[in-house]
Amino acid sequence: MLIRGRILRRQSGAAAVESIFAMVFVIVLLLGVVEVAFVLYARNVVAASAHEGVRAIVERGATAGDAESMARRTVRDSASGLVNDLNIGVDLRSSGELERVTVVVEGRVKTFGPVPFPITVTSSASSTREAVAQ
Repeated sequence: MLIRGRILRRQSGAAAVESIFAMVFVIVLLLGVVEVAFVLYARNVVAASAHEGVRAIVERGATAGDAESMARRTVRDSASGLVNDLNIGVDLRSSGELERVTVVVEGRVKTFGPVPFPITVTSSASSTREAVAQ
C-alpha cells in the first residue's frame, strides 16, 4: 500500500501538463488549417486577377498597362492585406493574324500562423485575339 501511494504522488499534476500539450497541438493544427484556407483564397484571387487582365485586353481592347492596372485592382479589392509584393507581367505576341495575350500575376501571401515563411502564389492566364493593325 505504501508503494502505491508514492507512485500516485509522483504522478500528481501529470494530467494538467498533458492537457496543456494537447491544447497547444490542437491550436497549432487549427492555425495551420486556417492558413491553408487563406493561401487557397489568395491563389484563387491571383488567378482571377490574371483572368481579368487578359479579359481587359481581349474583350475591351485595352493596353498592356490597362491590363496590369486591372489585375492589380482585382487583387487590391479582393485581398488587399493578404497578398503582398505583387508582380504582374503582360506579354503580347503576334503570329500572323492572331495575337497571343498572356498575363502572369505573382504575389506573396502574408503569414500569421505556424508557417514561418511567406508563401508565393503565381497564376497565369492567356487567350488569343485578332492582331491589331499598327
